[in-house]
Amino acid sequence: MNLAFIRAVDKWAGIPACFVLTLAYRIFPWFRSLLRREAESGSADRNSKEIPRRILFIELSEMGSVVLAYPAMKWVQRTYSEAELYFLVFEQNRSCVDVLRTIPPDHVFTISMQSPLHFLWSTCRAVKMIRAAGMDTVFDLELFSRFSALLSGLSGAKRRVGYATYHEEGLYRGGFLTHRVFYNCHQHMAKNFLALTKAIERQGEYPLVKAVIADEEQARPRYASSEKDLNVLRERLAAINPVVRDAEHLVLLNPSAGRLLPIRAWPVERYAVLAERILKTFDAAVILVGLEDAKREAHRILEFVGADRCIDFTGRSSFKDLFDLFHLADVLVSADSGPPHFASLTNIHTIALFGPETPELYAPLGSNVTCLFAGLSCSPCLSAYNHRKTTCRDAQCMKAITVEQVFDAVSEYLCGTKGC
Repeated sequence: MNLAFIRAVDKWAGIPACFVLTLAYRIFPWFRSLLRREAESGSADRNSKEIPRRILFIELSEMGSVVLAYPAMKWVQRTYSEAELYFLVFEQNRSCVDVLRTIPPDHVFTISMQSPLHFLWSTCRAVKMIRAAGMDTVFDLELFSRFSALLSGLSGAKRRVGYATYHEEGLYRGGFLTHRVFYNCHQHMAKNFLALTKAIERQGEYPLVKAVIADEEQARPRYASSEKDLNVLRERLAAINPVVRDAEHLVLLNPSAGRLLPIRAWPVERYAVLAERILKTFDAAVILVGLEDAKREAHRILEFVGADRCIDFTGRSSFKDLFDLFHLADVLVSADSGPPHFASLTNIHTIALFGPETPELYAPLGSNVTCLFAGLSCSPCLSAYNHRKTTCRDAQCMKAITVEQVFDAVSEYLCGTKGC
C-alpha cells in the first residue's frame, strides 16, 4: 500500500473511529464489561502507583525511529526491571526491532501491509493477541497517527501514553489517552520518546512532561558482528570485485532515500561525482548499498565511475549483511533515512544529509556522525504536524548540499583516522 492511501485511510476512517472510541471510553465503562478494566480504574489511572508489568511499545512505520526509541526502551527496562516488554510494528520493519535485542522475539507483534485485506486481518489478529497478553501500559511512539492511537485504545491497557496537541497544531486522535504528553518539535526525537516513557511517573503537570532529559540518558544501541560473518561478507564482495581485499578504505554510498519519502534524496549525479572524487583521491573501494529499488541509481553511478573500484551491492544484502558492511567499512554517506540510524549501532563514521527534515530532531545517535544541512528558510518542511506530507516538488534543500561539502567531510574523517 502506498503512503498516500495510508494517509487517506488514517484521515477519513481514523477521525470518526477515534471519535467513536472516545465516546465508548466515556460511556461504556458504566454498563459494559468489555471495558471493565477502565471502569475499575477510571480517572485514577494517571496517578496510579501500580508498577507496570506488561508494557507495549507501538512504532509502526519508521525504521529509523525504532533505533531512536532505544534509549526510551532501555530506560523502561532499567526502571521496571521485572516488567515484560512487547512491541507492535509493521511486518516489513520487524528486523529493526529484533536487531536491538531489547524485546524478546515472541513478544513482537506485527501488522502486514501486503494488501488491504492482509492489513485488516493482521490488525485484528494483533489486537486480539495484545489483549490476550494483558497489557497494563502502552506507549504510542507514533507522531499523531490515528491508527496507532486506536490500537492503544483497543489494547485494554490501563495506561495509554501518547502525544497530544494541547493548543498546538496537530491531528485529532480522540480523547482516550490517560497520559497526554506534549510533543516538543524543537527537541530531538530520542528525548521526545524518553519524555513519553517518563510520563507515567509524573503527576500534577500540565502539559506533560516538565522534566529535563539529559544527553547522557540517550543510551546508544550496539551490534557486534562475528569475525566469521565478516570474512564471509569479504569473500562475497571480493567475488564481485577483488579490489576490496587490498583497498585501504571502504566507503559506502546509499543513493536512495526510500520509496516512502523520495523527497529526501540527494541527487544521484552528485553521488556519482562524489564517488569519482573519492576514488581519485584515496586508495579506496566504493560500495553502493540499498534495497532492490536503488538499482537504477546504482547503475547510473557505475556508468559514470566504472566498475574498476566500485561495487553495486544494492539488492544483494540482507538486513544482517548491512550491519556487517558497517563493521567492514570506514564511512557511510546517505540521505536522512533508515541506514544512518542503523549505522549508529556500529563504529562506522556516518555522513547524513538532511533537507526536508532536520538533524535537530532526527540526527543519528552517537558522536561518530556528521550531519550536513543547508538551512533553507523553507526547510524542514516535513513534520508531525503536516503528517510528513510536503507540497515541495523540487528539493532545493538537498541540492544546496554540494559535492565539495560531502567530499570534505569524507576526507576529514579518512585523513584523520589513517592519514592521507
